[in-house]
Amino acid sequence: MTNRERVQTALNRREPDRVPMFELTVANPVLQSVLGRRIEGFGTGEAKAAGIRAGMQGAEARRALIKRNVEGMMEFFEKVGYEMFWFRPHDFLVTFAMGLPDDITANSIFDVSITETETDTFRIESLEHGFWSIEKYEPESDTCVTVTDSISQGGIAELRRYVDYLEGTADVPLHESLQDGVGAIRLAVQRQKARGEEGMFVLGAADIAFPTFIPYLPLFLETMIDDPKLIARYMAATTEGMMTILRAQLELGVNGILGAEDWCFGGGPLVSPEMFRRFMAPHLKRIVDECHRCGVPYLKHLDGNTMVLLDILVDEVGIDGLHSIEPPAGMDIGWVKKTYGDRIAVLGNIDCAHLLTFGTPEQVVGAVKEILRTASPGGGHVFSSSNSIHSGVSPETFWTMVNAVREYGTYPISIPG
Repeated sequence: MTNRERVQTALNRREPDRVPMFELTVANPVLQSVLGRRIEGFGTGEAKAAGIRAGMQGAEARRALIKRNVEGMMEFFEKVGYEMFWFRPHDFLVTFAMGLPDDITANSIFDVSITETETDTFRIESLEHGFWSIEKYEPESDTCVTVTDSISQGGIAELRRYVDYLEGTADVPLHESLQDGVGAIRLAVQRQKARGEEGMFVLGAADIAFPTFIPYLPLFLETMIDDPKLIARYMAATTEGMMTILRAQLELGVNGILGAEDWCFGGGPLVSPEMFRRFMAPHLKRIVDECHRCGVPYLKHLDGNTMVLLDILVDEVGIDGLHSIEPPAGMDIGWVKKTYGDRIAVLGNIDCAHLLTFGTPEQVVGAVKEILRTASPGGGHVFSSSNSIHSGVSPETFWTMVNAVREYGTYPISIPG
């Protein structure tokens, strides 16, 4: 099978010739060990800080950063032999209230001033509208987070003012910086088509904007109770902005879409199933329906414990695959496959928090075999980590995992218990 056929077969819940492999993101030192050079990658603190610094330097620096990392990450995936590649066209872009890139929509505030107030600490401010946030990069932990912002400081009145802004720009076209990001999707699609049978299955990105990692999250959750109409307006306006980004990617010919916004932690989701169904599910379904209208699958990444939301995601929203099914959060890929495997593919799920960080080679191989034995028979399984290959994973452990999947992941799966 070609790489794309292998992935499509798995996503269609059938058995390909072997279990395809995928990672959401890969960080240094694994990246550097394979490429022989250092790039920032996607979804890392290093990448987010690089995006902020490029934003300070201007459009050419931003374009160079995007091109360097999209090409570098594709080269990495090709060298390792992965069959599927994912990129967010809003990675590396700087807006007010950075949070995660999944929170960035076409009607976000891109025209901002960026000031490094102290080493690796940045103030991002919209001089026109008065919104601001503070971002802090910690190289040692490879994190870059929003530490405070004008909404968390200003309360519900400031949140209402932000929603007013979002609604006033609901039909805005792609900003110049977003056009650069979408251009990277074009580059990925064209490169993989040119590789013919060796070309990867290219995933774009779209998700609802939920401020999971932004400081005004507590206010947002309180407002769900105190002023639900305001939250409904927020979700509608941000989803409208995301649809602009989604349609641009679909028009370029991506093979699928993956949304990577997190709403769950180890103990469960940030909101109850009832609140999820009321405020979030209809907007996510709008995104999923648009993908299906264009004939491409929608995959949802959620780490943490997602159990109480799965019925809604699978049966009401209509996702086509679930990533990453995190074992330390109590997620059992075998149970998910048994319960939902007739409707969705499963993507996962070797533990990257502990096993890939601290485990022995024998433990890693044993876990690979157990996951393949549990999740792969019958098809519908794409092997990946339980989140990403983060900076704590060594190259040696990474290759132990990859080689074990290649050795034991050929169909028909036959691994002694």
